[in-house]
Amino acid sequence: MDFSKLRTGEVVAALGGLVLLVAMFAFDWYEISGFGGLIEQFGEAVGVDTGIKAWDGQGFLGTIANLVILSAGIAAIALAIVTATSRTVALPVAASAITAGLGIGAVVMVLLRMVFQPGPNEVVDLRFGIFLALIGAGMIAYGGWQSMQDEGTSFEDARDQLKTSMATSDAPPAEPVAPAGPPRDEAPPEPGDAPAQETSRPPPRPAP
Repeated sequence: MDFSKLRTGEVVAALGGLVLLVAMFAFDWYEISGFGGLIEQFGEAVGVDTGIKAWDGQGFLGTIANLVILSAGIAAIALAIVTATSRTVALPVAASAITAGLGIGAVVMVLLRMVFQPGPNEVVDLRFGIFLALIGAGMIAYGGWQSMQDEGTSFEDARDQLKTSMATSDAPPAEPVAPAGPPRDEAPPEPGDAPAQETSRPPPRPAP
């Protein structure tokens, strides 16, 4: 693995992926602290954690948003690994385009999680973790886009690559071509056979 192959885009995206994963699993995204912080103070007094992490108490839509965000973090780190391992890895679609697209999707999902909180705004407050996740998602989107610029790849190119890959996979396999048979000339004589001799003809008679 040669880290000297990493360019600015891959480095920024990978760091953003690490920041995003840490934000998803290590920090609270929300805090139940309504009524002027009385709920938070009461929770601290009785030893109850009033913080809500990214995966706590999420419904179906929240889980889908988390999966998009998680995929962006993994894709960003994978982009750096693929780049550092080999620059000639054949992929059906440019990895930088996939990372940039997922990064943009992650930014949108985090913003939606900020707007649609798991409870009324009067009771639930945003915490440090969700802002850290937004920063990480933005780094992934920017890093993936910068990597696309370095490679000269666009989203249109990635779409064409995807269509070509799908068309190739759907095409029926080519039938094997039968090897050409021996020429249809006379078979060579078998060993031990005497060569054919021409029939002798009598000499012509002289004219009287």
